[in-house]
Amino acid sequence: AVVSTQSGHYGRGTRIRNYLTVARATNFKQPPPELQDIIERDFVKERKEHPDTVTADTLHRLLVTARLIAISNGRDTLSDDDWSSAKRLERDRVSRVNQA
Repeated sequence: AVVSTQSGHYGRGTRIRNYLTVARATNFKQPPPELQDIIERDFVKERKEHPDTVTADTLHRLLVTARLIAISNGRDTLSDDDWSSAKRLERDRVSRVNQA
């Protein structure tokens, strides 16, 4: 059930929970083989360049982020743009962490 705040607007936390619930329930398809190859090559390259920081968790985080981007854009499979956006967001996140 959706709960509204006293002002009649959905609270930010409620909107995020609703979004994640819908995202989990979305029937998401495997990326096309060409994109799977790109993802694999990108991950292997990053892992070679940054063996101490790029792990399986990094790949998982990228895939989840790309999936949420695709779902946010109304798609049920990844596109090249979703993958590129996820990589950019991860680079930005790592940069902010390193500055802290």
